[in-house]
Amino acid sequence: MFPFMARRFNGVSRVVHTRRAAFTSRAARRPLSPFFTATCVILAATAGPLCASPAGADEPRPGARPPRPRGLVADLRAGKDLLDTVPTIAVFDGSWSLNLQLSTLLTNRTWSAPYPGGLLSHFTTRFLYGTTWVAMLGVESLAAVTATGARFDWIGEAHYRTDWALGVLAPGTSSAGAPASPGVGGFGGLHVRFARSRWWYEVSGGWIQQRIATDERRTLAESTWIMTPAAIARELSVSAGPLTLYARGGPGVYFGMHNAHVHPTTAGARTLAVPWHELYPLDWGLGPGGRAEARAILFRRASIDAEVVVAPLLLGGVDARPSADVAPLDGARGGTPVFRSAAIGVSYEDPSTPMRLGLSYFTTELSGRRVLDMGHRAVMLRFDFPLRADLLR
Repeated sequence: MFPFMARRFNGVSRVVHTRRAAFTSRAARRPLSPFFTATCVILAATAGPLCASPAGADEPRPGARPPRPRGLVADLRAGKDLLDTVPTIAVFDGSWSLNLQLSTLLTNRTWSAPYPGGLLSHFTTRFLYGTTWVAMLGVESLAAVTATGARFDWIGEAHYRTDWALGVLAPGTSSAGAPASPGVGGFGGLHVRFARSRWWYEVSGGWIQQRIATDERRTLAESTWIMTPAAIARELSVSAGPLTLYARGGPGVYFGMHNAHVHPTTAGARTLAVPWHELYPLDWGLGPGGRAEARAILFRRASIDAEVVVAPLLLGGVDARPSADVAPLDGARGGTPVFRSAAIGVSYEDPSTPMRLGLSYFTTELSGRRVLDMGHRAVMLRFDFPLRADLLR
């Protein structure tokens, strides 16, 4: 179904056709949690910079009043208006965010014993990981909208990616044996190509967490959290018949942490010196890095995908002698923390859906160990949404 929506830009009424996916039904658009609402607004504000003014659109009609200067609120509304064009992203990313809240509770603790600390540490970690991502994306979106005066002709193409990770191994399982539960995680990012250019600007981040041990005193989980507030990349492509080879890569700025999480039982609360947030930083830092991705695309639909990220966090540190509370993660540590990740998989773009769907094997780690040692192993689903930059042109 293609409803008509009237919009007014610079005094000119325009009719825009938007395609709504089947799952953007009335039920899918019901109000959800504040976190989900914030995610939708941030995504919409981020989508705001994806608009360009067509030739002649800024020319006033004869006798028309001069346009009023746009203020900050108007700039924000320019992004908010695109909520109607990104319901699919909101449903997918928001639903997965809500699912992660429950999944980390179910997979990172056992419920056979009481936990005197309650859920405070759970929400503290989620606040650190999730709110940082929302704030980073929101601040950069606001800066882009206000700096350009809501003129978006510098945007050529944009994609929002959301990755769902199901962990099967964690770095600590090499010494703890088989993990005590599956892991869960989520990564996402906005990728914007400058108009008439092969250069992209990217902002992304995410985390993965898994319970690796449990006993009568506590449950122990391990997580890796990484943010990329700014990165640039250049694309290259070559085609031969039905085959297209595509590559993109470049430098960026990265920061993150590798943490242990100790949730003491009643018995453990008497013998373990666990802080109120139940979080033990093992490796952390800020530094430069690089990301490269490559795709072999057949008939513009199916592709084999690969991606690599390496970022030495030069401005950081390591807990050389972690507390015995986090055993078996309490071994001697050292070296410069390095975040690295790699993924290889396949993807397919169906013209009848608003996304490219991918499935890949994903591995990552943030530590001072050898760069090729990547203890987090996961199966990852990727949803790559092309944003409708044409709706405000």
